[in-house]
Amino acid sequence: MTSPPRAATRSAAVTATDGVRLHVEVEGDPDAPVTVVLCHGYLADSAMWLFQRSSLARRARVVCYDQRGHGGSELGDLDRLTLDQLGDDLAAVIDQAAPAGPVVLVGHSMGGMGVMAFAERHPDLFAERVVGAGLVTTAAAPVNARAVLPPQAANLVLAAIDRLRLTRVSCQAMRRAALLVARSFAFASRVPPPLVDFVLQLTRSNPVHALIALVPQFLTLDRRAALPAFAGVETLVIGAEQDRTIPPERSSAIADAVPGSRLAMIPRSGHMVTLEHPELVDELLHGLISRALAR
Repeated sequence: MTSPPRAATRSAAVTATDGVRLHVEVEGDPDAPVTVVLCHGYLADSAMWLFQRSSLARRARVVCYDQRGHGGSELGDLDRLTLDQLGDDLAAVIDQAAPAGPVVLVGHSMGGMGVMAFAERHPDLFAERVVGAGLVTTAAAPVNARAVLPPQAANLVLAAIDRLRLTRVSCQAMRRAALLVARSFAFASRVPPPLVDFVLQLTRSNPVHALIALVPQFLTLDRRAALPAFAGVETLVIGAEQDRTIPPERSSAIADAVPGSRLAMIPRSGHMVTLEHPELVDELLHGLISRALAR
């Protein structure tokens, strides 16, 4: 007997508490035993999960959404672009896009911070619906902003290439410099140039004011009060040994604070571990789903 074909991707919109419309994409079997909600990181959008969503959709219903001010989602009031609001937005996504059944939450970087904000601000919903959580290269304590800016700085270089009348040689030199900056902060191993271009394209599609508004949130970050809630669900923490954006010690600290959690520290990996080592990340997430459903 052959398995049924995977459902096609379906686009939808979720309305946040303040009326902001969030772009959502759903794929996988609608009758799957679990829904996986993927929460992307800073200056990216749901496209960053291109490897994971296709893999996970073979066994789960997968919900991807763009954080407010990112991708296809509206920005709304700039004053509401906070980690607390991202936690509230995740609650709205679960309520409207995954209204029934068990849920596994997976958050990368800022997305992981939003998952922690959701657990802290909506403890009843978290306890009732969430059976597993994957926290990928993220932090519960302040993050140094010096490592937040380089991808955007690289994009400023690329913007200059677009606007200035440069010689062919200087244009190529500036582009190589931009790619080196992006590569050094996103990856720790040799990856194909198109993958670096893909990361740059993700960040170029987002407004600079979103970048500026969120930086103070990372400097004052403290979601450690949310971590005890994760002891009640199957929790996987994924760190990257050569992460220059969020140090691997931040992942270890989260795992230490969550009894029963599992820590996977991936060698030869930078911040964009989901793109750098997709097969390994997919394997870890499949294991998380299996343990969450068994538990």
